[in-house]
Amino acid sequence: MSRYEELSGFRPAYESDLAVRMRALAGELYKQHAYADYILRQMFPTTAQGVYLEEHAAQRGLQRKSGTKTIGRVVFSTDAEEHGDILIPAGTEVCTSGDLLRFVTLEGVTLYSDDQSVGADVEATEIGEAYNVAIGTVGIIVTPVLGIDSVHNAVRFYGGSDNETDEALRARVADSYANISNGTNAAYYRAIAMSVDGVYSAGVIGRARGAGTVDVYACGKGTPLTTQQFMRINALLSQGRELNVDVRLQNASPVTINLYVRLKVEEGYEYETVAEEVKAALKDYIEALGIGKDVLLSNLGDVIHHVKGVSDYRFLESYGSDTEIAESEYPMCGNIIVSEV
Repeated sequence: MSRYEELSGFRPAYESDLAVRMRALAGELYKQHAYADYILRQMFPTTAQGVYLEEHAAQRGLQRKSGTKTIGRVVFSTDAEEHGDILIPAGTEVCTSGDLLRFVTLEGVTLYSDDQSVGADVEATEIGEAYNVAIGTVGIIVTPVLGIDSVHNAVRFYGGSDNETDEALRARVADSYANISNGTNAAYYRAIAMSVDGVYSAGVIGRARGAGTVDVYACGKGTPLTTQQFMRINALLSQGRELNVDVRLQNASPVTINLYVRLKVEEGYEYETVAEEVKAALKDYIEALGIGKDVLLSNLGDVIHHVKGVSDYRFLESYGSDTEIAESEYPMCGNIIVSEV
């Protein structure tokens, strides 16, 4: 409009036909400019999103991984000293006491008359990493079973994962360019393992047991592989291995990382809240490292430093050393103790 006024020496009224036409034209030009900018971002894997990123991944033989359901085991108990056989049918629902995350039994089990408890395998009702709950968090029986009084999980649940994010898929696409698979190298076997849903990290050791041998290690995000994931990777490796090469898949070994942090918070922040945020941040960082990534105190300190409300921190001396992680291992978060300075 200003350019038109400059050339014509006339400024049309806002309600005039000419002004309406020029505003409509400006809107269409802006829309086309925004669309061109959007298309430009989708042309490159470093900036593409959604289905466009999936197209870039497909050109590298990759596809977005779907989320997986958590599996675990719970223990049903009765308080009655004398009771008959109690059938706990498949599909019985239980959930956590806090977030009300639900799980269902995979098969029917029987609590016999001379027992007070019985174990049952369960699976999450939905996919998601949030269902990888800690020990003792399952405590509610959603589907009542006559004679059963309580339920709990004595082990940590694992195997659950979210649908692969754009950031994670983009990292795999970038890795496919940086470490080009040629059908025989470590990148080839790592890509096979990483293609399975729920697999977060993989490591490859060539000539592990002598010439003509390859050992492949894999894990979830801070968790071991489930039986289904292990079998799927094994089948793909058997199908895709080189001739006369012995390829062996193994669960990567967890290295438990225990931390004791002395913490000082800034004025105006509640210590308990900041301490919980520090624990969560450290857990997320450790479990996101994956196979073969060392746990360095300097990086852990940087994680703590970026939590809002932290004024100062220090590690207890007995926990004050870096942890080296081999290509057959992955760091797993253990006990994180936070105390106030």
